Amino acid sequence: MMIPRTRHTFSSLAAMSVLGLGLSSCSLLGESAPNEARDAAAPQEEMGEVDGSRTLVAYFSVPETDDPDGMTQDEENSTHVVDGEVYGNTEYVATLMAEGLGADQFRIETAEELPLDHDTLIDLAIDWQDSDARPELQEAIPDIDDYDTFIIGYPIWEYDMPMPMYTFFEQNDFTDKDVYLYTTHDVSGLSGTLETVTTMLPEANVSENTFDISRDDMDDSEADVGEWLDTLA
Repeated sequence: MMIPRTRHTFSSLAAMSVLGLGLSSCSLLGESAPNEARDAAAPQEEMGEVDGSRTLVAYFSVPETDDPDGMTQDEENSTHVVDGEVYGNTEYVATLMAEGLGADQFRIETAEELPLDHDTLIDLAIDWQDSDARPELQEAIPDIDDYDTFIIGYPIWEYDMPMPMYTFFEQNDFTDKDVYLYTTHDVSGLSGTLETVTTMLPEANVSENTFDISRDDMDDSEADVGEWLDTLA
């Protein structure tokens, strides 16, 4: 059963630009170089059949609040509220995908508790990138051999996937696994991360059939996710 739709308020593009870190920089949530239009996903020809019982939806998500009332603009940008419950955008998409496929979910979390203040989180994300950090994670995927297919999601932070995702891809063995990627973002799509992950996982089958959704379109996420899942059949 799909989660009920609900309200969510988004900023205008002009308001988003206020979140930038300078003329040549981008917001934590993914405002970056112009995004190329995403081609409609084609049914898979080389990937194995997606069996929900053998599929894991893994995601990294940092909602900046768990309080649905009185959100700041930054908090609204990072969250989606359903029946009074606050989800991170990437988390909500993961929930829709897992329910649609009957798959398991795994949340990718850092060992260190992350700051929820927007500016502090931006500074941390930039420090990680500048130092090419590999933040420690709470755990690797348990029982990874139980799954054939992985759908892996993350927000776009500063033109790239968050640095904890590098840790995640390096510490888990995806040899001979089918890997699908999705992102939530401002306007940046996958921002080159498909190529990055394909290079990082040379022994995996990383699909070009990806999914991405702007934070401005989260109210349409149930329908959009459903359409994409249909391409996996």
